[in-house]
This record gives sequence, C-alpha cells and structure tokens, in this order.
Amino acid sequence: MLEKLLSLELYHFLFVFARIGAALMTMPVFSSGYFPRKIRLWVALAITVAVTPLLAAEMPAVPTTATELGRILVLETVVGVFFGLGPYILLTAVDLIGTNAAMATSFSNATVLDPQSKIQSTVLTSFLTLCAVMLIVTTNLHHVMLGAVLDSYRAFPVGNPLPMEDFSATSAKALGLAFNYGFRIGAPFVLMIVLLYSSMGVMSRLMPQLNIIFVVMPAQVYLGLALMMVTLPAMMWWFLSFFDDNLALLWG
Repeated sequence: MLEKLLSLELYHFLFVFARIGAALMTMPVFSSGYFPRKIRLWVALAITVAVTPLLAAEMPAVPTTATELGRILVLETVVGVFFGLGPYILLTAVDLIGTNAAMATSFSNATVLDPQSKIQSTVLTSFLTLCAVMLIVTTNLHHVMLGAVLDSYRAFPVGNPLPMEDFSATSAKALGLAFNYGFRIGAPFVLMIVLLYSSMGVMSRLMPQLNIIFVVMPAQVYLGLALMMVTLPAMMWWFLSFFDDNLALLWG
C-alpha cells in the first residue's frame, strides 16, 4: 500500500513539475539570464512540492504504459510553454520600442547580449528590457503569471486533449498586440526620425555646399537621448499598463 502511494505521488510530482518547469523556462523574469538556472530549478521544485498535494484531485490515474506517461508529460509541457510564452510575447513590445529608439539615436550598431532574449540586441533595447523586467518584479506581476499557471489546471486538466487551434490564435493575438503597442509606445522616436530626416532634406536643398551628415548626426544623437530621458517614465508606465491589462485578456 505504501509503495502504491509513493508511486502515485511520484507520478503527480512529475506531471506538476512538467507544467511548472516548462512555464518557468519561457516566462519573463524567470527565463531571463539575470535569473540563474540553478535558482530557477530550485524555484520550480519548491513550487511543485508545495502545490502537488493541493492538486491531487486534478491528477489522472496512474498511467499503465510508458506511452501514456510520455503523452501526458508532453501535454503538460506544452501547456506550461504556452502559459510562459504568452507573457514573453507581450514583453517583445519592448524590443520594437528599443529598435525605434536605437534608430532615432543612431545606436543601431551598438549591440550587446540581451540576458532576457539571449540574442544580440541594441544597447537601448537591452536597457528598456531591463527596466521592463524590473517593473514587472516591482509590481508583483510575476506572481500573477505564476498564479495563472496554477489556475490553468481548471481550464486544462492533466491528460486532456489540448485546444491547439486556440493556443495558436491566442499566441497570434498576443503577437499582434505586442507589435501594435510597441509601435505606439515608440511613436515619439518614429516622429523624431521623420521630422529630422525631412529637415535634412530641406537643408540639403537650400544649402547644397553644407555637409549635412556632420551637422545633423551629432544633433540626432543628442536629440534622441534627450527624447529618451523625457519619455522613459511615460513609456514604461504605458508598457506596464499594457502588460497588466493584456495578461488577463490573454488568458481570459
């Protein structure tokens, strides 16, 4: 009897860990390079140990075959990746903002490794991403994301077939929202580029002998950085509101 109970608890632990671990692998903040992998593993294990007894009623019967066990683990991993990838897609709005800001300040070629996306990004993109992650942690939105993963057991019971079409539609909607808001939040830099380059064209026509590049390029850097300094609080506030509102919309 004890062996059967331990075996049952082990299966339940594996199912919960597959979903929570997959979510933490892709979820903003936890998937960041700022968050060490060992700490991420220990957090996933700690959460799994804490919630497994509470989710016992949501767990299916013990799989009778290795194929059934593998199928359930794959389904749980897919659900975890979905609930981690949705907020990550919303966070990509910051990438578009950073790209517009880099173009406005002529810093497009100044790249560093972004710990959040783990790819080469512009310096301003990495800076804005760090600000966004810091705000998410400060406002406890990472708790909301973790809570959504735990609540997902009601909508997606363990072992049940998954609505992959709904997953795809939700991911596409999140990507569209991220692009839309990223462009809108970064609109001041787009407007600055249009006005500055239009002025350069007019000046080159009025004074063909003037070397526009040497005159305008320093001004572009200073104007872009000044615009960043002035609009940064508003941009981060708007992004935080967008991220908070669309977390509920994404999983609603």
